[in-house]
Amino acid sequence: MDLTFALAGLAVGLIVGAILARLYSLKQFNSHKLQQELDASRQQLNQYRQDVSQHLDVTNQLMTQLQDNYSRIARHVQQSKMQLVEQPPVSKNSELNYLSTDAADHIKQTLHQIDEKRRVYSAVDEQPRDYSGEASGLIKERKVSKPE
Repeated sequence: MDLTFALAGLAVGLIVGAILARLYSLKQFNSHKLQQELDASRQQLNQYRQDVSQHLDVTNQLMTQLQDNYSRIARHVQQSKMQLVEQPPVSKNSELNYLSTDAADHIKQTLHQIDEKRRVYSAVDEQPRDYSGEASGLIKERKVSKPE
């Protein structure tokens, strides 16, 4: 009987040992799996940080270029304004500034020489009649004779 108890105790010990070993190995496996997930998450976070940093660098460069271009445009507009608006025109200030200077001067000199006939306006007592006072065309009433 001692042998049976010993064998039974050994069997129970092996079974309990196997169960404990299995539980311990599962804990270790889960710990290893969690460590791998943690490493993967850290790697993704580092990649994300690099992407954000690169994005901000490119955005900064583009904004700097945009500011430079805006400054160049502002300088160009200012120079154009000075050249086109603020500088006095080369020719005299003329109402006929779309013509050449010689043509405008010639027209101004000959304006007083034009002999225009003055229109004579007569006094009108009544307004002109735009209509004849009688029906005509489509509005005219037609007399239809009735057969008897």
